[in-house]
Amino acid sequence: MLVVAGFFLPWIHGSAEFASRDFTGFDLARLVRNFEIVASSSQEAGEFRATAVVIYLVPALAVNGAALAWLAASRRVGAAALLTTAGYTMFLLVGLALLSVASWTELQRVLGGLMAGFAFSLAGSLALLTAGGMLLRDRAATPGS
Repeated sequence: MLVVAGFFLPWIHGSAEFASRDFTGFDLARLVRNFEIVASSSQEAGEFRATAVVIYLVPALAVNGAALAWLAASRRVGAAALLTTAGYTMFLLVGLALLSVASWTELQRVLGGLMAGFAFSLAGSLALLTAGGMLLRDRAATPGS
């Protein structure tokens, strides 16, 4: 739930022409999707569309991974779902943080500092990682799972 709540809380503060604006995860996905409209080629438009979908998947995968872990008859399936979701979410969040500070991207000009929603989402992904690790540890300790 931390990942989902964090997705709708401010992730990143805007800078330059966006200084009066904070971006949630949802806003960032919508912003990237809107870049598709001004893309100069169909290949760029496809890349923007794919990037928006990747960002939109963060809360969906977190909910689905947690639900699958809870419903799974096998601890191995549950642990795999949690670990996959945690890895995906962490990869996306760390990548976004790195892109926002990298001087070779246009994002540095638009995106400012990280905010509470980003921390919530990151904490949620760490919780998913911990829960997945605990399921694997319990599975190793309990034969026949």
